[in-house]
Amino acid sequence: MNGWTAYGAMAVGAVMLGVYLAGVLAIPYSIFAVLAGTALVVDGGRRIIALRRHRHPPGS
Repeated sequence: MNGWTAYGAMAVGAVMLGVYLAGVLAIPYSIFAVLAGTALVVDGGRRIIALRRHRHPPGS
């Protein structure tokens, strides 16, 4: 996964959480939005950190 894909995952996750917080979704879909949105934000953030560490290893 490259940086753009990781940022895209975070953006989609944030949109899903925003839609949930706006109260637009019905109850079963809102649970999905929270779970999937949180997973995408966390996974995207983790991948961005990993990409930055790979590009700039410690001690270089």
